[in-house]
Amino acid sequence: MDRQDLQYSAASVSLVDDDILAEFLSRQDDLLGEMEQAALDLEGLSGKGASDELLRYFHTLKGEAGLLGFTEMADVCHSTESMLQSGTGDCVDQLLAVKDWLGNAFAAVTAGEKFPDAVDLLEMLNRSAVDSAERSASVAEPVPGLLAADQEALRDFLDESSEHLEAAEASLLILEENPDAEEPVNRAFRAFHTIKGVAAFLDLDAIEKLSHRAENLLDTARGDGPRLGGERMDTALAAVDMLHRLHDDVMRAAAADGILREQEGYDDLIANLDRLTGARRREPESGRSSGLFVLNPIEKGEPDSSAGNSARNAGKVVVREAVRVDAGRLNKLVEALGEMVIAEAMVSHAGELRKNISSGLRGHLDNLDKISRELQEIGLSLRMMPVRPVFQKMNRLARDLARKTGRPVELTISGEDTELDRAVVDKISDPLVHMVRNAVDHGIEADVAERKAAGKPETGRIELRAFHRGGNICIEIADDGRGLDRDAILAKAVSRGLVGAGDELEDREIYNLIFEPGFSTAEKVTDVSGRGVGMDVVRRNIESLRGSVEIDSRRGEGSTFSILLPLTLAIIDGMVLKVGTELYIVPTLAMVRLVRPEPGEVSGLIGRGEILDFEGRMIPLLRMSDLFGVDGLAVDSRDGVVVVVEDGSRRVGLLADSLIGQQQIVIKSLGESIQGTPGLAGGAILSDGRVAPILDVAFLIRSAGNGNA
Repeated sequence: MDRQDLQYSAASVSLVDDDILAEFLSRQDDLLGEMEQAALDLEGLSGKGASDELLRYFHTLKGEAGLLGFTEMADVCHSTESMLQSGTGDCVDQLLAVKDWLGNAFAAVTAGEKFPDAVDLLEMLNRSAVDSAERSASVAEPVPGLLAADQEALRDFLDESSEHLEAAEASLLILEENPDAEEPVNRAFRAFHTIKGVAAFLDLDAIEKLSHRAENLLDTARGDGPRLGGERMDTALAAVDMLHRLHDDVMRAAAADGILREQEGYDDLIANLDRLTGARRREPESGRSSGLFVLNPIEKGEPDSSAGNSARNAGKVVVREAVRVDAGRLNKLVEALGEMVIAEAMVSHAGELRKNISSGLRGHLDNLDKISRELQEIGLSLRMMPVRPVFQKMNRLARDLARKTGRPVELTISGEDTELDRAVVDKISDPLVHMVRNAVDHGIEADVAERKAAGKPETGRIELRAFHRGGNICIEIADDGRGLDRDAILAKAVSRGLVGAGDELEDREIYNLIFEPGFSTAEKVTDVSGRGVGMDVVRRNIESLRGSVEIDSRRGEGSTFSILLPLTLAIIDGMVLKVGTELYIVPTLAMVRLVRPEPGEVSGLIGRGEILDFEGRMIPLLRMSDLFGVDGLAVDSRDGVVVVVEDGSRRVGLLADSLIGQQQIVIKSLGESIQGTPGLAGGAILSDGRVAPILDVAFLIRSAGNGNA
C-alpha cells in the first residue's frame, strides 16, 4: 500500500479540537509570504538574519505540525531545518520549493484533499544537507536554563497558554461538582495537551514535562478510569497553579535576563503525578502528537503503510479569519470614531446649514448620522469582552477559601457571557476578590449547626451573577449567610468618630460605612480578612470606573452587593445643564430625579448652607454657580432646576439655571492645566462644538458631607 492511501478523519478532528486547526490554517498565508521573502534575502546582504528567521519559522512549524498530527509536514520542516543548520550555502531554490509544497499542503487541508507527495522534496533536502555539512558547522544548541525561544512565537504562547490554563481550571472545578461529566475532562485534557505541544517546540522543558504529566492524569479519568476527586483533584489543580507560576517566570525571563528559575515544589509535584498515574506513559516524542487526531482504520486487503503521511480529509475545514490587533491601535481607532461622531454632529447642527438645507441634503445628513453611529458602535464592540475569565477566577478563589476556613461553600455563576469594556473587566478583578472573600469569611456562618438551626442547608451558597440593567451592567454577589450586623457596624463607626452617637441613619447609610478605609468589625485578623482594607479597595476601584455599589442585607438571611458599571469607559449618557453661559454634564448613572423646588422645600442651616426637602429627607443643596465660580441666573432656587444625584446612600441636589437635554457623550481627558481639578471627571465636545466638563459626582457628594463643597 502506498503511504498516500492512509486517510485521517476530519470529522474526528473537528470533534476533538477544530478551533486549533482553524486558527493554525488562518495564520499560514502571511507566514508563507514572510518565509519566501526571507529565503530571497539569503542572496542579499541580510543573509545571516534571514537564516535565523527561517530557522525559527521551520522550527515553530515543525512543532505545530507534529502537534496537529501532520507528521509528513513535520518531516519536511525538520529536513529543511537540518539543511539550514548545516550551512545555508546555495539553498534558495530548495527553500522556494519547500514554500510551494507547504502552500499546496495548507490548501489541501483546507479543501479536504490529499497532501501533495513529498518523497522527492525530502530526498532533495536531505541531499542538500549532506552536501553542505562539510562546509559549515551546525548551529549551537541553546544554553540549558536560558530562554532561547523565538520571541514572536513566545509572545503567542504566553497569551494563549493563559487562556488554556483558565479553561483547564474552570473544567476541573466543574468536575469537582460533577465527577461523571465527560466534556470537562476532555476540555482540561486538550488544554494540557496544547500547552505541552507548544512548550515542546519552544524548548520550555519544565512546562512541557509538567503539562505532559497533568495530561496523563486527565487521561486516566477518561472512560472507565478513576474519577478526579480528593487527592487527584487537588493534584490536578496544583498542576494548574504551578503552570501559572512557570508561565509568569517565562514572562519575567523574556523581559529581563532570559534565565528561567527553578520553582519550589516542582519536583515533588512531578513525583506525585507519576505516583497517581503509575508513571506508565512514556515521555512525548519530539514533533509527535499523542492522539489529537484520529486515523481511520486500514481496510482489509490493503498492505503494511507508514503512518507519517497525511492524505485526504473527509470534509472541508472552515478557516476563520482572525487578526491580532495591538490594544493601543484599537484605542486610537475608537477615539477617532468618537471624533468622527462629534464632527458629524457639528456639521449636522451648524446654523448656517440648517437655514438653507434641502430635503435631499437632509436625507443625506440623516444617513451620515446613522452610518457614523453604527461605526462607533462597531468600534466600541471591538473592545468588549465577556466577564467569564474574571468569574472563573472567583470560582477557584471560593473553593480555596472554603477549604482554608473549613466552611462548606458552593459558588454558582450566571451571566458570565455578559460583555464589558476590556478596561472595565481588567479593573473589577480586585473588587470581586475582596467581595468573595468577605462573603466567605464574614457572610457564611462558621458553624454548620448554626445554619441548621436557622433552617438553612449545611453548605453555604454564594451567587455571582452579571446582567444588563438599563444601559449598564450589574454584577451581584449574594450569599445566604448571617447578613450584616447593623448594630455592630454602627457601634464601630461611633467609636471611630465616623458618625455621632445620636445620629439617626438609615440601614443603607449604616451598611455603606463598611467601605470606609480601615473599617472592620472582625474580632481577630486572619490570613483571609479582618484588616479593614478590602472594602475600601472595592469602592475606590468601582468609583474609578464611574460605577456605584449598593448593599442590601437582612439579618440572618444574607447579603447582596450590587455593582453598577458603565458598558464602556469611552461613552456615557449625560444630562447637559446650563449655568450662566457655561455648560456642565452630569452622568445619568448618578442621577435620581430632576425637580423644581416648591416654596418651603429649600431652607438654610447656619454653617451648613442650603438644604432641600426631597422625599421626606433633608439633603444638601449645592449651587453650581458657587461651586465653579460662574455667574448663575437662578438667584432664587425656584427659578432653576435641581438635579438630585447619589453616590451609594448619600444624595445631594445640584442647582442649575436650566436643562439643555440628554446626550450621548464621548469622554475626553481634560488638558494638563485643569486635569485633576476637584469635582471634574473629564470633558466632552458637544454637538455644537462647545466643550463641557463632566462632573465627578462622588467627589461633590463627599465634599458636601464634609462641609467642604
